[in-house]
Amino acid sequence: MTTKHQMTAKTMNDLEHGDCRWPIGDPRHEGFHFCGAQQMAGRPYCTEHWNIAFVPSKARSPGSQSSQAALIAFRKAA
Repeated sequence: MTTKHQMTAKTMNDLEHGDCRWPIGDPRHEGFHFCGAQQMAGRPYCTEHWNIAFVPSKARSPGSQSSQAALIAFRKAA
């Protein structure tokens, strides 16, 4: 069961504590606003926008090429 997203368009001046900070539109154009729905506890966005914004990283295996490259770069920087 899904719940309907309750966006309440808010400008920077209208945002209150607990309002979703997801930007809607281009800040250089008229009509730019923020979602304004209820934030998830401890998050800057509502559930819908948090699910869009948060993409968990893939676990790297110890022997993967990207893991080895990161280790080499770290050792060179040290």
